[in-house]
Amino acid sequence: MYVLLLGVLLLFVIGFYFGKEWEPFANYKSDDAYTKQIQLLHDRYEPYSSGKAPIRDLVTDLEDSERCFINYYALGVRFPSYLGPTMNGYMDADIGVQTAVQAGSRVFVLDIDYVDDCTPYPTLAVTDKQGKNMIAPSSNLPLCKSDSQSPLFDICSKINFYAFSDGCSQREDPVIIVLYFKRQPPGSYQSKAVLDYFAAVARALAPFQDRLLTNELDGGTFYRQKQEGRLLINNITEYNGKVLVFSNANTSGFRQSQAYPLSEDLDYMTHLRLHTGMTAMGVTEKESNGIFGALQPPEDFMQLSSVQAATLAEQTKLRWTICLGQDPMNMVPEKICTTVMNSKGLVDVPAVNCVPALLFDPTSTYLFSDSLFKKYGFLPKPKAVRYQKPPIVTPSKPSKTTDAKGGALQGPTFL
Repeated sequence: MYVLLLGVLLLFVIGFYFGKEWEPFANYKSDDAYTKQIQLLHDRYEPYSSGKAPIRDLVTDLEDSERCFINYYALGVRFPSYLGPTMNGYMDADIGVQTAVQAGSRVFVLDIDYVDDCTPYPTLAVTDKQGKNMIAPSSNLPLCKSDSQSPLFDICSKINFYAFSDGCSQREDPVIIVLYFKRQPPGSYQSKAVLDYFAAVARALAPFQDRLLTNELDGGTFYRQKQEGRLLINNITEYNGKVLVFSNANTSGFRQSQAYPLSEDLDYMTHLRLHTGMTAMGVTEKESNGIFGALQPPEDFMQLSSVQAATLAEQTKLRWTICLGQDPMNMVPEKICTTVMNSKGLVDVPAVNCVPALLFDPTSTYLFSDSLFKKYGFLPKPKAVRYQKPPIVTPSKPSKTTDAKGGALQGPTFL
């Protein structure tokens, strides 16, 4: 009898630690703290859910040459599936994404981490600045997840559902998925362990397969970061209903490998590579010239000399930039946010595109003020810091006096 009881207990423990969500451990949704947190988020963001409008209602305020994607600030949310509270908080992709979309977010920042014991499966991470996990264990089981249990796939499914649903007044607006890789397996960018890790993330992006940019009708080629510059200067409305994937990882190893189908090729799915010119975060590689995307902490922009600021101001006119706080669990203060976004339109000050909100941090609500994202998920930058698309010049017809043939070039004739 004792042997039987011991065996049942052993199976129970094994199921808990190695991936089976036994009912006693999956019952966190009945916790009073969980219910209270959902109500808190509802009360905090429900007032901002009404009166939303798509970007097409706003683009006419800009000249045709300025309606470029790069010329818009974007409302984003970091840790969109994390409900909070700050410490020992709950994960719920359905509630979190629904709340973010209703508040107007069109940028979703997914912190992705590598867990040594869970190779090759990546995991959604919510950690403080020391790297300590903030998620309540009961809402994050099993720790090592297969594709069928992937929280990355789950959150992508929820984003695809809610962001483009009939009930979303901003459903036409593009969605940007920012893949922020904190760590990756040891090895070169071409190693099998690294590529397997990225391939698992690519499989999780499957819900977006019908919305990802590839070859567009106007001739743009955006897969494998082939036309990052063009991506940024196209009219923002050309991406209506589309999903753009930005990543800070070096995924170019897929270009030398024939082992992965396109459905597992993260490099193929990535439209813009995010570098850093100053402080590196996660696996972001440092690069200073010739880059079209950047991921940096806001502190980098708060300690520039006037010369550096002027140089960077010119660069950010054609460099999509997102700022993530070095303390992930605290919202970037309002004063710093409005400074790095250059909301005053100062000529010699850089203007970043996105400083994402933290749903669980009440101080994030300043982003939903009348002067920021109360109505729109995208807002035009001040004129002084906008990129001016060069006009298309059509050559005029040569004058008939230029030669004896009336100024027109004649094709060769054969006698």
